[in-house]
Amino acid sequence: MHKTCSLRLLESSDLEFLECIENDSCLWKYSNTTEPYSHEVLKIYIQNAKQDIVEAGQQRFVIADSDSNKLGLIDLFDYEPKHARAAVGVVIVEEYRGRGYAKEALQLLEEKAIQKLNLHQLYAEVSIENTSSRALFKAAGYIETAVKKDWSYYENQFHDEIIVQKLLDV
Repeated sequence: MHKTCSLRLLESSDLEFLECIENDSCLWKYSNTTEPYSHEVLKIYIQNAKQDIVEAGQQRFVIADSDSNKLGLIDLFDYEPKHARAAVGVVIVEEYRGRGYAKEALQLLEEKAIQKLNLHQLYAEVSIENTSSRALFKAAGYIETAVKKDWSYYENQFHDEIIVQKLLDV
């Protein structure tokens, strides 16, 4: 049913792509990143990315189209098997944004979460002013359930963060 994109694990050939995304300072405000990652650190990260989510507590996928273009990344992290939940993060390369790839990638990730991990829910933490991410998660069936006041500090001020959750059909 999913025709426009697929998910795959990181490969060594993804190093430059990963560097571009991880070292894009415009995205740092949405993570805890404060300085660029070195080439070597990201190379080691990719080598270890084959680790099972149960061992690592996280798993990152490249979002690719049918022509093998790398569209973005989607992550499962803070995996909690006891509570059957995990956090999700997604980023689409600027030139591919607004085409529905993030929503489709979320659907693919949800299928993996249900079929392979038997997860009950996924959640994300979204900056309150990140209207495109909020719209994405809403369109994908996530519900805004809480606001963390003054949670993140960037651009010389504190920002609220919204928790969005989706209960999965297990």
